[in-house]
Amino acid sequence: MVERVRRAAVHLARNNPALICTSYRLWKNRPIESWPGLLSKLYTIELPRAVVRRPFAAPSGDSNVNILFRFLEESRGIEGDVAECGVYLGASIVPMAIYLEQHGIGKHIYGFDSFEGFDESVAVDLALGGADDPQKRVAGFSEASYERLARKLRWFELHGRVSLVKGYFNRTLPRFSGHTFSFVHLDCDIYESYRETLEFFYPRVSTGGVILFDEYNDPPWPGCNKAVDEFFADKAEKPQMIESDGYQKWFVRKGSAE
Repeated sequence: MVERVRRAAVHLARNNPALICTSYRLWKNRPIESWPGLLSKLYTIELPRAVVRRPFAAPSGDSNVNILFRFLEESRGIEGDVAECGVYLGASIVPMAIYLEQHGIGKHIYGFDSFEGFDESVAVDLALGGADDPQKRVAGFSEASYERLARKLRWFELHGRVSLVKGYFNRTLPRFSGHTFSFVHLDCDIYESYRETLEFFYPRVSTGGVILFDEYNDPPWPGCNKAVDEFFADKAEKPQMIESDGYQKWFVRKGSAE
């Protein structure tokens, strides 16, 4: 009964922009690392206090937000902005933007997403097999909404910190060929997306900058491994593992060997 009431209250609050804005103003000046885990459900974002430690380390699932914060901090002095490919509902790009604001890191975040789900290129990943995932299909993740996420950024007063870029990567990334980056979070699931984003970002990441692969070794998404392994086969950098609270993720640091 108590749990049903709590869920109903969260649902009501989540669909009340005025309440979200008001509650955010109460918390915005407190370190995001200290926000109670309940706010993660209310705001639909990842928060450090909502992270549940896993009994066994595994590479599956979303990136632990603490890993994202660590790389934002490590790359604060490296030239370039931040990018995320595959922003979906904004669960990670919003807390990353808040972290930058609160910690005085003057970087802009670019969020790239089709906001239409996977196109026919997901056929490569279906052929590769891997564990089942209901989103591994044409139009998978199509429930993402550019307009809804743009509103969410305004609620959190982040519309000047984050730029959302709508469209498939092969059409949108070339518009940013003159940019440099210090941290890139690739959360784009499928082979073609990883191939395209690696080809674009690798030459534009500053020395010492990081590219984080959300799906590397994640059982439903072997296309990520295929794209990453192919791309770095002739390069000095090789994927390295980082672990926090049982969440295992892989990354490369530009200009460093494993």
